[in-house]
Amino acid sequence: MIVVWEHVTASDKGITLPPAKVLFRISDKRAVQFWDDSRSLSRLMIHELPHDTLESVAEVDSDRTAIAWDCVALYRAGRMWNERFPVPDWAGRPVREVTDTLMVRLRAIEREMAVNPAK
Repeated sequence: MIVVWEHVTASDKGITLPPAKVLFRISDKRAVQFWDDSRSLSRLMIHELPHDTLESVAEVDSDRTAIAWDCVALYRAGRMWNERFPVPDWAGRPVREVTDTLMVRLRAIEREMAVNPAK
């Protein structure tokens, strides 16, 4: 699990790193968290993801610029990031509203992997 934090709202602008109380929202021990001060990952996603996928992870901010944030992207184990940003198996936003769907999709992948581990 990879979590990438970035500044988006006006109150975020002065932050150099997310405070501990924000980082502790992610309690999964497998999680690795990063701070992307320049929104590099967001820009890459905007540039490289297909339009239909992009609608699942991005919105237009107050500067009329597309930004990928408050989103979740689900990849099967083993998916590699080669030349282009990988298209997720599923993506959605905002996180609070898609958590139930994410959990259903994760369980489906777990069941599929249990039946066919080579996939």
